[in-house]
Amino acid sequence: MYNANNSNRFIVNLGLFVFGIASAFSGMLMQVKYHIGNHGTSAINDFVFGINYHGWSVVHKILIVVLSLLLIYHILQHWKWYKAVITKRLFAKNQQVLIFSLLFVVVAITGITPWFIGLLKGDEIQRKAFIEIHDKFAIILTIYLILHIFKRMKWFFTTFEKIKKETQHTIE
Repeated sequence: MYNANNSNRFIVNLGLFVFGIASAFSGMLMQVKYHIGNHGTSAINDFVFGINYHGWSVVHKILIVVLSLLLIYHILQHWKWYKAVITKRLFAKNQQVLIFSLLFVVVAITGITPWFIGLLKGDEIQRKAFIEIHDKFAIILTIYLILHIFKRMKWFFTTFEKIKKETQHTIE
């Protein structure tokens, strides 16, 4: 019998994987190519893979919006788990996922805040300070993302095989 819940979770997790890696890549690319070591002479018109800084910034923002929507849905899928961890005080056992979740919130807040500062024509120094904080926490978040993915690779492969078998039985 076909289990739609398996497929739904797999698609959401695959989306989180793809958009997580893509957003980490675009963010790191912008950080390395356009921010680090430029000392005020940022090469914003230099192209990487045919895209300049402003283009990468738009790509990164789109990826982050989609990633955030998927993550909200993912957290809702696992809400019972979060409640159980908090109510039963299972913090030590689930430390990696809790830190990963908290880091995402910090990176999201420090990433969204500069958008609003820019839109409201706020202080540019303050905007750049938030970007610097965002960049540093994003590096740590990326490490946790990689750990999170590796820890769940078996789930991806076994769930994919289950879905493949279920859909083959449905087709026959």
